Amino acid sequence: MPAARESGKCFTCRKEMPWNKIKRCGRCKGPQYCSEQCQLADWPSHKRSCKRQTVWYDKYRACQDGSIHEGKLELITWPSPNPSDGTGWGACLLEEADDLKRKFETEFGGDENKFFKYWPQGFRWTCCGTDGGMNWGCDHHGTGKKACTCDFCKMGAPLPDKIYRERSATRYGLTLQRGPDPRSYNSVDAGISARMRGVLGLDL
Repeated sequence: MPAARESGKCFTCRKEMPWNKIKRCGRCKGPQYCSEQCQLADWPSHKRSCKRQTVWYDKYRACQDGSIHEGKLELITWPSPNPSDGTGWGACLLEEADDLKRKFETEFGGDENKFFKYWPQGFRWTCCGTDGGMNWGCDHHGTGKKACTCDFCKMGAPLPDKIYRERSATRYGLTLQRGPDPRSYNSVDAGISARMRGVLGLDL
């Protein structure tokens, strides 16, 4: 199970704050803010998409880095297109997939909301192909209302082939953007991201 959220960032000013201090839009429960002032400042942009909560996963849209998922949260019901992953229904190990599906149908009565709390990694966000158990950010690479917060967009670089062409259950059937998001580039953040990815041995 993913670690409990400890902090998050304001959707407007990106200020970091304890998770229990975050304020949300009272109507749609989506964006998160550090203050009423930041919520008001974001309203001209947010009002176009603001609506009363209509689907169970709206309450999970906000990410810890201050971004927000704008796609759908889907239960993964297909095997991974990458045989080396060895996953099936619910992004679970193939040999355990049938048992997990049975648990969903019997113990949870097919209720995706309840099942998500038990097995969030068995879902994916259609906006970025990220699994539901990862709550740090939405790497939409330019398709969202706010700038993408991924390292590559900050560096002004498109996703490398190794990442963009990755085959996984969470990306199966999605046409995702490669970026970069022109709104995201920041020379200071670009330098930090490049150095950190180099130190950690990640793709550049």
